[in-house]
Amino acid sequence: MGCDQERRPAERTVAQLAGFRRALTRVKPDSAGKRSAAVRASYEGMIRHLEDEVREYDQLKSGSLILPRIDRLDQVAPFIAKIRIAKAMSQTDLARRLGVSKQVISRYEENDYQTVAISRLQEILDAVGVKAIVRLTP
Repeated sequence: MGCDQERRPAERTVAQLAGFRRALTRVKPDSAGKRSAAVRASYEGMIRHLEDEVREYDQLKSGSLILPRIDRLDQVAPFIAKIRIAKAMSQTDLARRLGVSKQVISRYEENDYQTVAISRLQEILDAVGVKAIVRLTP
């Protein structure tokens, strides 16, 4: 069940990508060419963005994740979903480990964990098996 739920956002992204590619083929040049060029550039930008998302997701699913050096606690949050995916853990799995519903994890991830308290952030990191080393310097 977890894998199917986990794959849905990726499948939506692939469907959006296909939609933008179809739309791009239907862009007709107008007389001045500026409008169609702008529309074409917009579609091409979205296609590149979505392709990057799919590529990153596939890399994460393969377990490939390189974490950068993080200097501030507020920089940790955006990496949690990526860590979870790279560790082959579904939202449901993480929710079970934390004793919450999958919907709670889904809400956390929709907001990139930005609203999570530091104590909860530590519980989440523990649950996904990541050790955080914090060093305070003057």
